[in-house]
Amino acid sequence: MKRETYHVAVEECEMDIVGHKVFVRLRDIPMYLSKSTKDSIRNRYSHSIEVGLSTEYILNHLSHQLGDDVDLNFFGIGKIVGFLHDIGHTAFSHDGEIILDKMLQKASASFATPLRFNANLNNFRRILKYGFYDTLPQDVQEYAFASLVKRVGELDEYPEFLYLKTYVDNAITLEENYLASKNIIIHNTTGKTILCQAMDLADENRYRVTDIIDVLNIYSKEKLQEILLRTISSEVRVKEIRKLVHLKTLTVPEFETVHFDKMKIKDLLIALLKRSSNAKTEFQNTMNTLSMAFNRNLRLSQEGKLVPVDMEIEALRKDFQKVAAKYIWGSKKVQNIKKPFSHYFMTVADYFIFKEFDMELIDSNTYKETLLNLEQEDIKDEVYERERLSLLRNFLGGLTNLKIMELYKKIALLRLEAKLGYKLEKREKLVEKNTVELFEKKIEKQEQRLLEKK
Repeated sequence: MKRETYHVAVEECEMDIVGHKVFVRLRDIPMYLSKSTKDSIRNRYSHSIEVGLSTEYILNHLSHQLGDDVDLNFFGIGKIVGFLHDIGHTAFSHDGEIILDKMLQKASASFATPLRFNANLNNFRRILKYGFYDTLPQDVQEYAFASLVKRVGELDEYPEFLYLKTYVDNAITLEENYLASKNIIIHNTTGKTILCQAMDLADENRYRVTDIIDVLNIYSKEKLQEILLRTISSEVRVKEIRKLVHLKTLTVPEFETVHFDKMKIKDLLIALLKRSSNAKTEFQNTMNTLSMAFNRNLRLSQEGKLVPVDMEIEALRKDFQKVAAKYIWGSKKVQNIKKPFSHYFMTVADYFIFKEFDMELIDSNTYKETLLNLEQEDIKDEVYERERLSLLRNFLGGLTNLKIMELYKKIALLRLEAKLGYKLEKREKLVEKNTVELFEKKIEKQEQRLLEKK
């Protein structure tokens, strides 16, 4: 496998991705829900763009560290791998992934190998189905696939993708040989390509800062000040960050007499939230700068692993993770906000996986025709059930938040009509023109009125 430059093919691939309907659908999958808007200021689409750009940034920084003639952005596909790292996510992101995986395991418990849903591995199915890598030469495709494999052991859950283990081994060897040609000797013990590690860290670093930025959709500025004061223990100062990235000098409340470079980052963030004007904007800008500093606080070890350089800056990154773990992912407040939406997903997934569902609710002709043809095939029960569940997994795995809520309303409508024995008038308008909450109120009134009349 020779390392060459494929500028035209790579640029064409990038453009095909960012404009593709399957990639654009990620806009309808918010990162998490807020109390005020039931939405997030970031979604899977914007996050994927950020990760793509950050992946390329990390690779360029590491290359510069290793020498002027070193380029770790193999084939120039750093952005592409970052763009597609979340293409396999279903509605409600990780919450939907967990629900769908549990239901599939339950439905296939009697199989020799139960079915699973893993968003990372679903990346490969969607990339193959929609031909995202088709414009790339074969060797570049294989390296791109290998660099999306975060955990090789997970491939055992999807036997159809076991061949990717060979791709990973070949890609790691490619990187080692290239660096050896530059008199840089590494022995990669991570089981992941350098590109995959860069993408993974770019993903983590965006989460570390955007989670806290988005906290302001849920908590007040005053509450976030308390959270940061209680949680951040890192002593890293502004001057250490400014060695890595440009950080605009700001005048902040209560620190007018302190030299800006000597301020602790913790104090700076808390003080920014106390500003009388542009508080959120300056806080967000500073957090985004910290994300870039995290991206530059890396080096390549002899074990082929990307490791932090300044451990105090790494401590700050870990402190941000603690904030998110306690006040977002593990927060009862956030769980209560998300509870209704988890109920929507569970209802829809349960209906398709465990019930005799109405085929008209599947708006994809491809899935519909395949399911109908499957019913006509003369095959063993377990073979039929595995294939049926696999199709439903792929269908449910490609839905958005809005689509789940639409199906939730349609399922409720079908159940009411089954009780009544006839279809309601203006049923489409009832589904399309009402939020779930308003729809449920209207349908409850109609059910009471019509059943009394009946």
